[in-house]
Amino acid sequence: MKMPLSEIIDRYTITKLKSERTPEDVSDELASYNSEIEKHGLESTQVFVEKLYEINGRLWDTEVQASRGASSDNVDYAEIGKLAIKVREINCERNGVKAEIVDAFAEGFKEIKINYTKTNYGKNK
Repeated sequence: MKMPLSEIIDRYTITKLKSERTPEDVSDELASYNSEIEKHGLESTQVFVEKLYEINGRLWDTEVQASRGASSDNVDYAEIGKLAIKVREINCERNGVKAEIVDAFAEGFKEIKINYTKTNYGKNK
């Protein structure tokens, strides 16, 4: 099954962050995703790549912050709860951008979640 462009761009930006923030060599994976994105035209996809890169960067930072708090001897459950809510909110933004990609390229499916509102769902900024 072919992967929808919204998933390719999302995975590309996560892999790009991984290549920048960890010592892991993900160059083959990054090149593969980039090749698929280029098939849709860099000009038409660039805005979505930039949006998801920024959102996934914030998500990464928040999850790292949450994992640090969870691994300490003095676990602050209130703080972890706040970070979990922040992760959920950032994921709402992320899913909204992915829905924009589905609309713009007419491929893939929008995620529908109960009690999980997407920010700017399907609306261009």
